[in-house]
Amino acid sequence: MTRLLSIILPHYQKQEPLKQIWRELLLQIEDGDQIIVVDDHSPDGVPVLDCDCTEVIQPPKHTPHTYRLCTLRNYGIEHARHDACIILDPDCLPNPYFLDYARQIYDPSILVGGKIEKIQADGSIKKDSREGDDGSKWIDYRDKGGAGIWGGVMLFSKNRVSLVGYFDEDFNGGWGAEEHEFASRCYHSGMRLRYSTELSVRHLYHPKDTSGSDQNRIIWKNKIYTHQKDLNVFTPYKPAVGVMVITMMRSELINQCLRSIYRNNIPLKTRLIVNGGNGETRKIANQWGRRWTVDLVIQERKWPAQVRNDSMRWAKGKGYKFLIFLDDDMVPFNNALVNLVKVIEQNPDVYALSGFIRDLKKQDYMLGGPRVKGEFFKLPRVKGLTYTDWVGGGLTIHRLDPTVYYDEDYQTGYNDYDWSMRVQEKGLRMAVTNLAGGYHGVKLTSKGVKRHRNSDEYNRVRYDKERHERMRGLFKEKWGVELHGGRIWPVRK
Repeated sequence: MTRLLSIILPHYQKQEPLKQIWRELLLQIEDGDQIIVVDDHSPDGVPVLDCDCTEVIQPPKHTPHTYRLCTLRNYGIEHARHDACIILDPDCLPNPYFLDYARQIYDPSILVGGKIEKIQADGSIKKDSREGDDGSKWIDYRDKGGAGIWGGVMLFSKNRVSLVGYFDEDFNGGWGAEEHEFASRCYHSGMRLRYSTELSVRHLYHPKDTSGSDQNRIIWKNKIYTHQKDLNVFTPYKPAVGVMVITMMRSELINQCLRSIYRNNIPLKTRLIVNGGNGETRKIANQWGRRWTVDLVIQERKWPAQVRNDSMRWAKGKGYKFLIFLDDDMVPFNNALVNLVKVIEQNPDVYALSGFIRDLKKQDYMLGGPRVKGEFFKLPRVKGLTYTDWVGGGLTIHRLDPTVYYDEDYQTGYNDYDWSMRVQEKGLRMAVTNLAGGYHGVKLTSKGVKRHRNSDEYNRVRYDKERHERMRGLFKEKWGVELHGGRIWPVRK
């Protein structure tokens, strides 16, 4: 299925360049794409753009006229029918494959800035200073201020950026820096920033007017400080749900796990715990920890029960209503976390709710199920909401009132089963839903979904047989049951 695009062109008195850019777009659009020309009441009007795909709209007139690029962009976004939005200046000529590339690389978790080469007065081409020798690249490792995103061409999700607000109209009246501030808000809300040579354009020559740029840079510098310290105060991004991710010696999984969290169209705050591990794990975690939306904890190794209890206290201290546990080798499908929140909100009798897991063979099973004669079974994927005797911790949402803590006598193994017994003992209910799922134990690559293989060092820590038997004995001593678990219900003979 073709991904449809809304292409927004803010316009004021650039009639000839606009016609040239529009003609190129016509060669690339698909049925259903939308071209929006947002004209700020140009004295010479807008050229005739004879295509059903094109709309010319105007925001309410401002008298006297003032430079208000942010208003034009926002008005265009508000009228966009599709989630995938491109902001394109009406003097930036896209390459012949521009829209094809945009469809391919669009991702709600990414704000993309395209390559801009500038045609000079003498006809020469000024290269894009961001490109260097490495072409397309992530530009958010150090650039938390958003300076690597330029306004001539941007690609993003309308719904995702709405969580932090569109372009800040405090920048109206002056030139520049508004796209950097917008990128900074996206960054601190968990989106990644990417520079794309695939989305290359050529900026057609015209005399440059940068009036007000100094004042705008001051506004930008002041605002990015508030993003880092108080994003939830100065933007609409106000989380009521926390997410806990524990990682250890699996640096190669962190980016895909965190990106999958922030692909969800809901404000979230993540507690990322580096539970021991190597320098590479800490390096990547630190890159995420610079964002407002990630609380980074780097600590000597603790057992999962301790870490989960610490995270519950963290979430309660933040005043959150729910806490989601997400394993670092999980990649939730789009809006799986949104659906966890929706389903538990719709079922106030459910205390904890898990989703389903998909393995490399695309087999699905629920993270929970019945307990029969001491054995804990997993359910195959079932429709709707199903009440269970236990839930797992890999993709699970918990209420925080009341708080049921984990027994810290457990190390690794049987924590979920013991905790579920305690939840039932308190008369609380658990369930699973087929509306929230994700891949487990895989690596997403340019060549598709591949199996992830843990290092030998990781396996020695995680799968210690002697410790496993001790934890099994602890469960039997505590509950009087010889524990078995892991099979899919019903058992086939």
